[in-house]
Amino acid sequence: MAEGEVIYSQSEKNDFKRFLYKYLRYWYLFVISIALFLTLAFVLLRMSTPQYLISSSILIRDIDKGPDFQSGDPVFKDLDIFNAATSIENEIEALKSITLMQRVLTELSLQTSYYVDAFLSKREIYGSELPIRVRISRINNAAYKQKVKIVIKNSNEFEWQDGALTTHTCRFGESVVRPYGTFTVLVASAVLRNQPQVIHVVFHDLRDLALDYQEKLTVAQVNKKANVLTVSMLSPVPEKGKAIVNKLIDEYNTESKEDRNLLAMNTINFIDERLRDLTGELSDIERSVEQFKRRNQVTDVRSEATAYLEESRNYSNQLSNLNIQLDVAESLERYLSQQQDQFELVPSNLRIDDPTLVDLITRFNELQLQRERLLRTAEPANPLVININQQLANLRLNILENLSTIKRGLIVTRDNLANKAGGFRSRISQIPEIERQLNAINRQEGVKRDLYVYLLQKREESALSLAATGSNTRVIDPAIASKTPVQPKKPVFFGVAFVLGLVLPLGFIMVRDFLSDKVQRKKDITKSTSVPVLGEISHFGKKGYLAVSKGIQTPHMEQFRLLRSNLDFAAPQHANQVILVTSSMPGEGKTFVGINLAVSLSFAGRSVVLVDFDLRQPGIINGLGLNSGPGVSDFVNRKDLAADAVIGSTSAAPDLAVIGAGSLPDDPTEFMMSPRVSQLITELRERFDHIIIDTAPMGQVADAYSLAPFIDVTIFVVRYNFTPKAQIDNINEIVDNKKLNQPMIVLNDARRENSYALKQRYAMNKYNKKKRV
Repeated sequence: MAEGEVIYSQSEKNDFKRFLYKYLRYWYLFVISIALFLTLAFVLLRMSTPQYLISSSILIRDIDKGPDFQSGDPVFKDLDIFNAATSIENEIEALKSITLMQRVLTELSLQTSYYVDAFLSKREIYGSELPIRVRISRINNAAYKQKVKIVIKNSNEFEWQDGALTTHTCRFGESVVRPYGTFTVLVASAVLRNQPQVIHVVFHDLRDLALDYQEKLTVAQVNKKANVLTVSMLSPVPEKGKAIVNKLIDEYNTESKEDRNLLAMNTINFIDERLRDLTGELSDIERSVEQFKRRNQVTDVRSEATAYLEESRNYSNQLSNLNIQLDVAESLERYLSQQQDQFELVPSNLRIDDPTLVDLITRFNELQLQRERLLRTAEPANPLVININQQLANLRLNILENLSTIKRGLIVTRDNLANKAGGFRSRISQIPEIERQLNAINRQEGVKRDLYVYLLQKREESALSLAATGSNTRVIDPAIASKTPVQPKKPVFFGVAFVLGLVLPLGFIMVRDFLSDKVQRKKDITKSTSVPVLGEISHFGKKGYLAVSKGIQTPHMEQFRLLRSNLDFAAPQHANQVILVTSSMPGEGKTFVGINLAVSLSFAGRSVVLVDFDLRQPGIINGLGLNSGPGVSDFVNRKDLAADAVIGSTSAAPDLAVIGAGSLPDDPTEFMMSPRVSQLITELRERFDHIIIDTAPMGQVADAYSLAPFIDVTIFVVRYNFTPKAQIDNINEIVDNKKLNQPMIVLNDARRENSYALKQRYAMNKYNKKKRV
């Protein structure tokens, strides 16, 4: 079992080497294909725009918890601005918003891109590389499809070229008016002499450009345990990419501050307006008290009324609180009813403890903030803005309705308390009228004073929150660019090109071989027929037919010696052998094999005669370089002609006799059936050890079958990469019907890719030569 495995492994190894030698024959195809694909890869790389990785990292503060202000002072618990919390997912979506990216592109004036000519492509320039800048005064959609080229003529003038339109010569700083917009070209560099002289200008729709950059932008959390985000994008211009990423973070921080400050500012403005009104009301009350006391000459309240007024004061305090809430509710109702303030934020921390009202005001303020952000990039007629306006109108009505309900409840409660307080008036009826009036004035003054103090406190808290608002992010690493482009990857690009350069010719050869019907390997013969293979003859690249020479060791010499030895082992029973050498079609090398086999046999000291019975296309005489003379046809036609008259000799082998075809008959097949043919072969048997007969291809004509009775051994010559596999069926048919004796096959024109044994033979010959040296 082990030996079988070793033999199988060695066979696989030989098959692999045979496969390798087969394709090495076409090495030039691989070289050309690889060179073409590598050149194509080089051109594509030069035409493609290299992309650099731009990345920055930021820390997001206060994730999922509010600031720590309220832990020090419970007063801050009423401020919504300090109760806000955020999440890492919300911040990621905010950073990736199209609105924010469009704001960044607007701030950086990236509506215009500039390019210069490069090898097989155009290269974008930015920042310090720009010799000029185009300022846009007016632009329409037609500009986004224009191919504008600016040619700098000198430090004062340039040419504006825009495709099919007329070229204009303009001066730097003056307006360029075109149908698609109005522009001004400014000098960005002090020295234009060493700068590019031709600049290609491309105008962008900021909305579409923002969408493109948003697709390139990646915002990701570093890990689940850290509130650190990595902001990255690909950019062909590192300086431009760094500017966009850094500006994106700056605008994100600015927008965050604006949102947090807007509510505090609206609260402060509302409180300031109410404080101005209360200041006037308190001044009026204080003047009324002063006038009342002066007119009635009152300086103090009788101590006797203290006991009676104690309970009344408790109810007065409750009425005071109710009046404050009622006054705040009325103020909010007036504020919401004003048409000019319909898009202002509503204060949400003014002492009315109603959950429904607080929820409605919170939703109202959130929609106001969303509308403000949308109006930065959209027109008021935008459907999204109109939708928000409708929602705000509905919420305003709901808030007003809720305030009306709250007011009715406060009025009812106040009336009940007033009725109870009225019972105490009878208890103090003995108090002079003057004191009752003074107390009434003092109560009114107390209500106003309490409201004033409350609003003043809230204003200070709102101002403190406005001053304390800071950025909720900290930049850990500013934007940096990779040192080398990350796309396209040159090693991968060239590697793929190299592989394709190998695969394409390999696939071509494999498909060609798969579709080929020619004999390619010895296995094609052994699988198709039981006829034994006598040997293989390698490709003979020289001119002529003679590949075997006396005293010269060549691979062909060894191959024909091996062929001679195999012939002796295969057919030893005949002392005077008649060997027929034929093939299925012309061009397979039967004459070449016949000549060299005859020469090889003569070198072994045997008497050999080579007879050319190919009476259609004879080749032996020309192959050996002999002069034409009487041959087979002359012997058959002339009965008086002896065999010695047609037997010639050759200098290629002294012991080799040669009989040519002679003059060609009109009907070779009928000619071959002449009794003189039998007579000639019989005479030759008596005089020679081997008679080698070369006949016409039997796949084309029936000449060879006429000689079948005289044949001892039949050699079919099959040529690699030439003989169709279908011709093997003809050989099988001859063998099955026993039309020719002892058939054998010689494989001709073998190359290294066809025969691994041939490769081994070459190696052995080289070894023998070195050994002799």
